Parts: sequence; C-alpha cells; structure tokens
Amino acid sequence: MEFWYVWVLPIVGGLIWYAITNAAVKAPGNALQQKFINLDTLKGKTFSEIQSACGSPNSTSVNANGVKIYQWMATGYHVVLLFDENDICLGVSSETKV
Repeated sequence: MEFWYVWVLPIVGGLIWYAITNAAVKAPGNALQQKFINLDTLKGKTFSEIQSACGSPNSTSVNANGVKIYQWMATGYHVVLLFDENDICLGVSSETKV
C-alpha cells in the first residue's frame, strides 16, 4: 500500500486540470452573460444600448414579418434577441447556457 500515490496523484491532478480548463473554456460565455444580466430588462432597450454594453452581435437576420433577429454567442452562452423596425428590443427569443 506504499504506492497509493501512483494512482491517487494522477486522479487528483486530472480533476484539478479538468476544473481549470472547464472554467477557462466557459469564461467568455460567462462574461457575455454577465453583460446581459447587468443590463437588467432588455425589452424596450434600443439596439445601440445593448450593443454598447455587450458588443456587436455575431449574427443578424430579418424574418418574414420584418422583425430583426440578433444573436450573441460565446463559448458556453448564446442569446437571441428580437427587435422591431425602430431597433427597439421586443424581448429574448432564446437563451442557452451550457
């Protein structure tokens, strides 16, 4: 039993390495989510207000009804906001945190 460290140390080291890399990979998504949280209620805010706080969206499109769809994405986080023709936020279409 004097060689317990031969299998315990790699397991402990592996768990520590997993925790560190997991946190590092998800850091950009956590930071982006926090920016949206700091804005509080998004509905009624202008696109400019949201863009100033959260940066430019990664994707933009318009649906058949003329509603603008803006998406912000970072590793571990994705949010989709809808805007009217005056660039006023109608609300969150979807939000995913992994």
